Amino acid sequence: MSSLKEKKRPYRLQRRAAKQAETHLVLARAAFDLHSSIGPARTTVSAIAEKAGVQRLTVYRHFPDQDAIFSACTAYSFAEDPPPNPETWRSVAEPETRLQTALFQLYGYYSRKRRLLANLYRDAEVPVVAAALVRRREVLGRGVAILAEAWPGMDVKTDRLLVAAIGHAVDFTTWQSLVETQGLSEEEAVGTMLSLVRSVRSGGVGLA
Repeated sequence: MSSLKEKKRPYRLQRRAAKQAETHLVLARAAFDLHSSIGPARTTVSAIAEKAGVQRLTVYRHFPDQDAIFSACTAYSFAEDPPPNPETWRSVAEPETRLQTALFQLYGYYSRKRRLLANLYRDAEVPVVAAALVRRREVLGRGVAILAEAWPGMDVKTDRLLVAAIGHAVDFTTWQSLVETQGLSEEEAVGTMLSLVRSVRSGGVGLA
């Protein structure tokens, strides 16, 4: 009899762990949907509980504070649709092709995550969001360096302008302006930024 109980106990623990993981995923998805629709600053525990169909206490058990909510939301977002990895751009040797590859990846990601990203920038005063945006700038900064290093033999002045042009090209707000405000297609937006960087590279912008 005791042997049977011992066998059932691990099974019950496994079922409980699976149920906890399922609930965690449901809550993370609810947080992600709310961050995308109304933004982190307006997302409350009550709103997450209502959207997930659980009690507020359940939310608190999984996410004791705003940092935990944001971390779960980020993990869910990255698992569903991870952002481009700048390190993969090193495999493209030719400078313009490397930049074009990066821009198509980034602009595609921006298009898919436009609501979430816009809300993050709008809610940048929220401490947990501010910290996330700092990390995002650091990743983009490494990406800019990887893209710029493909152009060899640049002088100091041109290097500075080239880095600035690439940094402008990869920024989310640049995509917003070109695509959402000016109505360009993704291909037109990428082509416009390639032309800008090409002009800076050849000395046609700001070097008079």
